[in-house]
Amino acid sequence: MAEPRVRLLVLSTCLQCKALQELLKANDIAYETTVVDLMLKDEREELFRQMAPYNEKKAFPVTFIGDKAIIGFQRQLIMEELGLN
Repeated sequence: MAEPRVRLLVLSTCLQCKALQELLKANDIAYETTVVDLMLKDEREELFRQMAPYNEKKAFPVTFIGDKAIIGFQRQLIMEELGLN
């Protein structure tokens, strides 16, 4: 079975975002990253509009595993979703 696609929305200054990336690397999980605070203003605003229904407080990191979004560095939940618990 193929691994689910993992995508991250992070901030360049976010310690929890860095911890999440280290966790994924340590477990050999491939992921794509978007560094939100380095995006152009218009792109960032569009992303926030798309995120509003499930992340109105604009909390980070956001981890997409397949079609599921996990807000914040919820280690236990992320590990479970990846089948690594």
